[in-house]
Amino acid sequence: MNFYAVVLPLAALAYAVSCYFSFRYYQRSEESSDHLAIRWLSIAFGLQALSLAGEWVAHGYAPLDNLEGILTAFSFSLGAALLTGRLKTPLPVLTSLFTPFIFFVALVGFLSGLNYVPLMDSRLMTPGMASHIFLTFLGFAHFTVGFGVGVAYWVQEGQLKQHRIKNWSYRLPALEDLDRLTVFYIGLGFLFWLGGLGLGTVQAFEVWNRLPVGDPKIVGSFLVLMIYAGFFLLRWGFKMHGRKSMVLVMVGYVLALFTFVGVRAFLTTQHVF
Repeated sequence: MNFYAVVLPLAALAYAVSCYFSFRYYQRSEESSDHLAIRWLSIAFGLQALSLAGEWVAHGYAPLDNLEGILTAFSFSLGAALLTGRLKTPLPVLTSLFTPFIFFVALVGFLSGLNYVPLMDSRLMTPGMASHIFLTFLGFAHFTVGFGVGVAYWVQEGQLKQHRIKNWSYRLPALEDLDRLTVFYIGLGFLFWLGGLGLGTVQAFEVWNRLPVGDPKIVGSFLVLMIYAGFFLLRWGFKMHGRKSMVLVMVGYVLALFTFVGVRAFLTTQHVF
């Protein structure tokens, strides 16, 4: 039996258990439920790491040439982002909000493996290409969580200004914590994205002997980098905080999402995915 076929369903099951305890924490605010949610999230993350590494060793290349591997790597990246954020600022409610999304991506990844869908020639999956993809996924995953935290900040600040605090919003962290965590996630995402673009540039010259600067994926990727660079410039150079700075977080993420998903659907690109 394929190594993936054994480990990936266990990872999806562990994410499901983490979801259960996350919902339980959200309903009852039990600290023990949060600890169990993180424990099972860590187990699922470890199983995915084991699966990806096992496939890489078994076949001699990273398992990123098919839809199952891509979705597994992305859910793995989301798990890494969420666990890293918990080390920075322990905000249990964020685990409750994001774990179901990670479980959904992991589950779709596992189910897609039941009908193998190749995306590229495995001979192109060199270590450099795999590193480019992993770093880009890690960047996008951190942008995703940062976007979610930024939206929570936007909602929380809006309610405070209007003096209309809804019952469910009392579960959200303080504005200061949300602001700090947004900067943390966008900062890490920026570094991963930058590293992914750097390696991607090298791979472009190896595969195409040039950098196709007119490719919409490349244009979009560099624009995302510029938008988030503007976010940090406005915060640290011009002391712009609050909802105004969160606008750039949201705009940057929408563009990153379109670069990841929309370009293949609506535009022409030389990228395989």
